[in-house]
Amino acid sequence: MRFHMQFCKAKQCIILPVLATIITFTLLSLPGLGNQYANSQSNETNSATNTTSTGVELKDIHPSPLYLKSGSKFQIIATVVNDSPSKITFTAGVCDSPLSAQFLNNVVIRYIQGCTATSPPFELEPGKEVSVAGPSSDTIYQALAAGQTTASATFHYQTESGQVTNITQPFVFTIG
Repeated sequence: MRFHMQFCKAKQCIILPVLATIITFTLLSLPGLGNQYANSQSNETNSATNTTSTGVELKDIHPSPLYLKSGSKFQIIATVVNDSPSKITFTAGVCDSPLSAQFLNNVVIRYIQGCTATSPPFELEPGKEVSVAGPSSDTIYQALAAGQTTASATFHYQTESGQVTNITQPFVFTIG
């Protein structure tokens, strides 16, 4: 019986991030739910790592679940705003995420064998925004210690002209 419980927990580790991503995209399509995380702490400064691309912004960056304790596994959620004059595309699906993060403290990143399914590119039209979740299925973020945690979220996308680029935005959150 104990083996069965451990197997279910392992399946949850794969299924829960997938469900979180699907729910996030579904909720964002409903009007009035774009800014439901008032407790997120993101800096206002837009720091693009590739300055040839403008008009794409990350905002409302926060962990999910919002309230983390030491030992918790979590994802990062961010709202992508396309204020550029043309559409952008990015990979987002069951296995892939265009959003990743680096942490200065209190978090460990583990790499595992993820799924290999491919997803069609997601198109974000000018003037639109969408929430995305990361990391991809082959990466796990785990809180190690309580305290204020400094991180940088990076969103990878492709411009309408085919240029592959990204934007990085610093953010801060607390592990309880």
